[in-house]
Amino acid sequence: MPVAHNTDNHTNNRAKAAGEHIRDNAEKAQDAMRSGLNSASESTQRFTDQVTQAYGITGEGREELTRQGAQSLEMMTQASTMLTRGVQDLSREWFSLTQERLQKNVEDLSVLARCQSIPDFMAAQSNIMRHNLEQTIEGTRRIAEVATRVANEAGQTLKAESKKTGRGA
Repeated sequence: MPVAHNTDNHTNNRAKAAGEHIRDNAEKAQDAMRSGLNSASESTQRFTDQVTQAYGITGEGREELTRQGAQSLEMMTQASTMLTRGVQDLSREWFSLTQERLQKNVEDLSVLARCQSIPDFMAAQSNIMRHNLEQTIEGTRRIAEVATRVANEAGQTLKAESKKTGRGA
């Protein structure tokens, strides 16, 4: 049993390391997105200032142009935030599936180790293969559900913001 215990510890350590790696990458992506949106905001403001100066737009025209630019940037920010959350949700789901798979692999090795005959081994291996296929299909379904939810939420956010922008113009 010490081998199974060591394998279980190793599996848990690998799963934790994978989780930390996913979390680090998600944080880096958020930081990069935040930095990019700040740059976009500054660039939009500079562009608006340049356009208004070049075309002599003043007063209400300048305010309207600034308002539209701010609305567009807000819409992009909200959609980007939604997508970032979606990537985090997908990462968490993938991590959960990986942990489940690793744990099941340890259990499967224990089952195979307890086999005392070739027919027992073949039957156990057949069950393991069937369960692996079932788990793969279930994992794919779960990932697809999260991806679909993320896409729907991002689409709804964009539609809502587009309607607001359309009414304001």
